[in-house]
Amino acid sequence: CIHCANGELAFGTVDTWLLWNLSGGKVHATDVSNASRTMLYNIHTQDWDDELLARLHIPRSILPQVLPSSALYGETDAGLFGAAVPIGGMAGDQQAATFGQACYQVGSVKNTYGTGCFMLMNTGERAVESGGGLLTTVAWRLSDQPTVYALEGSVFVAGAAIQWLRDELQLIRTAAESESVAASVPDTGGVYVVPAFVGLGAPYWDSFARGTIVGLTRGSNRAHIVRATLESIAFQTRDVVEVMIRDAGLQLEALRVDGGAVANDWL
Repeated sequence: CIHCANGELAFGTVDTWLLWNLSGGKVHATDVSNASRTMLYNIHTQDWDDELLARLHIPRSILPQVLPSSALYGETDAGLFGAAVPIGGMAGDQQAATFGQACYQVGSVKNTYGTGCFMLMNTGERAVESGGGLLTTVAWRLSDQPTVYALEGSVFVAGAAIQWLRDELQLIRTAAESESVAASVPDTGGVYVVPAFVGLGAPYWDSFARGTIVGLTRGSNRAHIVRATLESIAFQTRDVVEVMIRDAGLQLEALRVDGGAVANDWL
């Protein structure tokens, strides 16, 4: 491509675009955690993969420089904030959440309960190849330290199931109300909810699965369905945890959590 050869075309993910604009077009770079999610970066050699680039006809010249997650990337354009501000770090969202949850030790795990769930386990300097449908990714690299890897499992529907109870079924008035409603019954009365509204993510990866409510009886009420929906978030989380433990050969001592749904103490 003529534009590529002339240096007029540059590729990058959102972080690269932000950095380019913050630096006034002076810095074209990304970090290892974001690069590892482009499917163009070899997480083992820590470089753009020439075979993949060749197969997809992507010239290396348009790709950003890959730097550690913690590094001096450059400075902001002085015109933006009245002075040049150093840019000292960059990371993908879930990797940043894992670091922010202080998952620095091998085997430490965090789960973000948002619209969906995103769970990462620190596997240290070992890139664990999953046999159970999890993603092997770069977690971060700090300046000149070794690269830290992680296993990730993504659940498509978590908090979105509570929104469904509120907006479509109108069984609750607010998301927060789901806690008291779930606690109003001792169990689900045999009701189970599978919130596969857009298929199932890790570890099943079944795009054709659809949502299901089973175990309904004449005695089932809204509290049972609300409780079963909250339990479905926990069940899906457990599915990913069990695969992580098996794949990594590590025991889980604690699950660190964040995201909007963690305000629900019953969950």
